[in-house]
Amino acid sequence: MKIAVIGAGAMGGLFAARLAECGRDVALVEVAPAMIESIASRGLRMSGVFGQKAYDLPIRQADGYDDIFDLLIVFTKGMHTASAIAAAAHTIGPRTMALTVQNGIGNVEAIAKFIPRERIAMGITNWPSTLVEPGLIDVAGKGEVRLWSACGDASDDIVSICSMIDAAGLRCRLDRDVEVAIWEKLAFNAALNSLSAVTGLTVGEMGDRPESRAVVFEIVDEVVAIAKAKGLAVDRERVRHAVEHAFANHRQHKPSMLQDRLAGRSMEIGTITGAASLCADEVAVDAPVTATFARLLTLLDGRAFGG
Repeated sequence: MKIAVIGAGAMGGLFAARLAECGRDVALVEVAPAMIESIASRGLRMSGVFGQKAYDLPIRQADGYDDIFDLLIVFTKGMHTASAIAAAAHTIGPRTMALTVQNGIGNVEAIAKFIPRERIAMGITNWPSTLVEPGLIDVAGKGEVRLWSACGDASDDIVSICSMIDAAGLRCRLDRDVEVAIWEKLAFNAALNSLSAVTGLTVGEMGDRPESRAVVFEIVDEVVAIAKAKGLAVDRERVRHAVEHAFANHRQHKPSMLQDRLAGRSMEIGTITGAASLCADEVAVDAPVTATFARLLTLLDGRAFGG
């Protein structure tokens, strides 16, 4: 099986490294020159729970590949999913599969413009991988991957993808209710990312003040209500427990939207807070806090603090 991992950052690097460790034929697709140069010259380097090792993997922009891939694993940020798949369209054959465990919602729809939903595996992962510098990732702990088919029925190919990822040590399992988990993670991310990106507060700082806690849980409750209106059996208390755990155990963490804003990069709004706000309108659920933060984030997008 020829595998292309699109996006060689923290999570793409982890999946590529572990699959290569098991002898899989893995190539990296990337657009950032610093990432391409680092991995091409020094290999994809990994430290943490799997030990220290460098992997000599091909890495190019999409137009540098002529092969048809059997599996595309998409690890770009949500706002880049559509353009990344379009750039790699010439590598997609009639049996090419795709896998997305990206944050947020809307990624499956973007991929489905090029690959039928029955050949798309969707899910979530909580592996704690961090990009230390271009080409170097650190995996500080363990996690899992949960997958199901984007069309509702898990084919033999989806089962094979799950088995392959599990054999790579990434603890993968099939989960028919993975869409519930996706929405619970969306509620978690929309709440913590949104407030952090607007205020500059770390996770622990948000948990320390009653005002910030109130905003976080208002967003959680609104996104949970949206999911329930869509017929999904999301568990409000499970999301709130996950947030409380983050408040207590990840105090210094800066959510990804805050990291992007500090660096003056575009934030992942359209598949997280913005997507939740749009869904609220579609299902006629009142979500004023989520909608307000979606607007604020849009106003601030691409502007660093003080910029």
